[in-house]
Amino acid sequence: MDGEIIHELERPLQDINQKADMQIDWTWRYQNMQYHTLLHVISGYLYEHYNALATSSQIEKEYASLELSFSPEIMEEIPFDQLEQSIKKILAQPHNVYTKTISRAEAEQKAGVIKTVIHLLPASLNEIRIVQINDIDEQACGGTHVNNTNEIKDFSIMKIQQKGPAKKRIKIQLLD
Repeated sequence: MDGEIIHELERPLQDINQKADMQIDWTWRYQNMQYHTLLHVISGYLYEHYNALATSSQIEKEYASLELSFSPEIMEEIPFDQLEQSIKKILAQPHNVYTKTISRAEAEQKAGVIKTVIHLLPASLNEIRIVQINDIDEQACGGTHVNNTNEIKDFSIMKIQQKGPAKKRIKIQLLD
């Protein structure tokens, strides 16, 4: 907030100088970072090849999911049965993950930077944090990510569901 990292507590401090001990569940956070970065790779691939827009994503303890919107005429042409192998082929090479902040106006002008449905970004955001994974994805995002795609564990696509005439939900799971 205003350029500072803010931590929210479960209950208010009784005194502003009161000590607060916090711990990060690193195992959970790191898994979350892997899932989040993997969702970027999948989203970037589907945007580049099929002009898909991410409409939502969710990360749970056992899996993550990504909903995408496609143009209806292209839905039948997409080889979803080959998606897992296509993503694994991309991940066979390491790709650095970078972040930067740009103005909302610049983000809206830059082709392909906002691969989510634009209304998902609150109008109050004047600065947009951009996550870039080499030439795979460049996307507005406020989440946590690994530094390089070689940190992402092996994964499988558990399910691909039809969620409407031009929407799919892809459910993925990291493997041990």
